[in-house]
Parts: sequence; C-alpha cells; structure tokens
Amino acid sequence: MTVKNRTTWLDKLVKEAVGGAIDELRLDESYVVQSKPYTFSTESSSEKTRQMHQQMLDRYVKTLNDVSAKLDTADRNIDGSTSEFGSLKRDEIKNANAAFLHGLFFENIGDPTSQVTTDSLSFMRLERDFGNFSMWQSDFIACCLASKSGWAITCYNVYLGRYMNVVVDLHSTGVTVGCIPLIVIDCWEHSYLIDYVDDRKAYVFAMMKELRWPVIEDRFKRAEAIAKVMVK
Repeated sequence: MTVKNRTTWLDKLVKEAVGGAIDELRLDESYVVQSKPYTFSTESSSEKTRQMHQQMLDRYVKTLNDVSAKLDTADRNIDGSTSEFGSLKRDEIKNANAAFLHGLFFENIGDPTSQVTTDSLSFMRLERDFGNFSMWQSDFIACCLASKSGWAITCYNVYLGRYMNVVVDLHSTGVTVGCIPLIVIDCWEHSYLIDYVDDRKAYVFAMMKELRWPVIEDRFKRAEAIAKVMVK
C-alpha cells in the first residue's frame, strides 16, 4: 500500500506569519492510502478466501481515507467525555492498523517453496532473541492460537532493543509501543473458517509453511537499520 500526504498547513502558517489575510485557518493533514491487489499461488488458502480478504482490505482503506478527510474539519474544542474528534481518532487507528496489517500479512505468505537459511539475518536474530529458531516458532504459534480475533506478530521493539512476539486482538488492542512488525499472521476467524472451519491450528501451520522469507529478510534488514539509529 502507498500513502500520499496532502499536508498544506505549513503554507497557511507562513502566510499568517507574514500578515496574509486568511479567512479560515485549519490543519489540513489528511492523507490518501491506496490498496493494491495481492496475488499469490497457494493451496493453503482458497480463491474465495483470498477474494474476501482483498475486499476487506479495500474497505478498510476506503474507511481510513474517509476518516482522514473528516479529521481535517473535526471540531478540536473538546468539552465533555465524548467528541466527534476522539471517535475519529480511534477509528483512524483501528482502520490504519487493519489496512497495514492485512498488507503485511499478504506480502509475507503464499510461498509454496518457503525456506529460511541458517545464515540469514532473520534466522540469526530469531535464534539470538528466542534461544533457538524452534523456540521462536513455538512461541509464535502460541501467539496465533491465543489471539482473540486478531493478529500474531513478530516485531522489533526499539525500546527493548530486541525481537519479540506479540498478540494484537481486534486491530488496536495489545499494540505494543515501539514495535516494528516483521512477521504477521492474520488470526481472525474469517481467515480460516471457509477453508479450515474451526481448526485454527491447521490454518496457522499451513501459513507458516508458506512464509515468504525473502520478504521477511528485507524487513529484518530495515529493522536493523532503525536499531542502529536508536542506539544511544
């Protein structure tokens, strides 16, 4: 997915600073997110499931763009315990997480010849922070099974300075501050009901057997670059 920023607030502030006449001064920080079609060959997920998932991604992206546009004109004078602005900000996070997590998930699955090499950065970092690769797998699977309609994510935590597995329920419960997602599995019921009924474990095993390690490796490299910047 791509994001196009339409920020113009700085121009308005500059005009105000130099005495320009402005009838209306408001933040214009809205952005436009574009979804892209994800295609991959796999026997672990049916075409019907993949089409349904794509439609869900498109809906989340559309809703996110609508919320972003509404935030530009939302009343920021909060008085009381409820507000349109607060509701929109919560909707923004929910739909942003839903959109980007689906994108990350689609990108890192669907490789029928999936293979991770022992000399890859991803393998070595998972071995380092989980004791060995098998322990990472076991912990990650446990996260997948423990999620209550949500996500299992291997991420890099910039504050802990290490890789960790987290459980995110729904799209915004359990999100860990400072975490960069690297491996993402969708554990919502819609991901497996059509193909696996209620056997989530079989679904999780099937997804993990087809992880796209070249994609994941690139994510680890970016995380390592960020880690270097974060070191004090």
